[in-house]
Amino acid sequence: MENGQIIEQTLLDELPAFENFLNRIGFKRIEGSVYGLLVLSPSPLTSVEIENTLQLSQPAVSNALKVLTHYGAVVSRDSKREDLDRRIKVHTVKEDSLSIVASVFRKREQETIQDFKQMAIRLEKISRDLSTENDPRNKRLKSIVSTCEIAESVISFVVELTKSKLPEEYPQVINQLPRTLQLLTSGVVPMANLTDQVKKSLTSKLKGGLERLSGEVTK
Repeated sequence: MENGQIIEQTLLDELPAFENFLNRIGFKRIEGSVYGLLVLSPSPLTSVEIENTLQLSQPAVSNALKVLTHYGAVVSRDSKREDLDRRIKVHTVKEDSLSIVASVFRKREQETIQDFKQMAIRLEKISRDLSTENDPRNKRLKSIVSTCEIAESVISFVVELTKSKLPEEYPQVINQLPRTLQLLTSGVVPMANLTDQVKKSLTSKLKGGLERLSGEVTK
């Protein structure tokens, strides 16, 4: 590590991967860069250290930290540093990445899905009043509603998982998850009725599966 450099250059060279990924899921590239830097840093960083390392302005770093904090990705705290004779604010990332995903789901994706679902419900009612029962538009709009509700159920599952399990237990849950999901589509529900059934009960089944997984993991 070069003199005065807080993170190895080999790791810093990988920051574009963080920028690209977060940018693709709706964040600004600068927010991805700040997040990546905090992930790769061996210790919490001050805003000044972030600014100097990334060659960014103070307002840019401050705004990025606010956004990342809002979505639960970054936590800030006061700290007494050995190299300074005063307390300063330092920033780091949460170790539980799934909780970050759950926060993004709740605060952004879930709202978007709910809005889209309500739009489809409204249009499906209008279409049904204006057309015949077998009009293909009705089926398309119903499919959108069902798809949105399945997405809401999956989001609910992720959120419940972060509430119920610790990060170190996630690998055990992952190993059991395919079997649980297979139960949902193994013929217990006729395929012809699967969409309607899932629409009505997927959330409860996923939660029930999670409860069973919790019992198996703790045995």
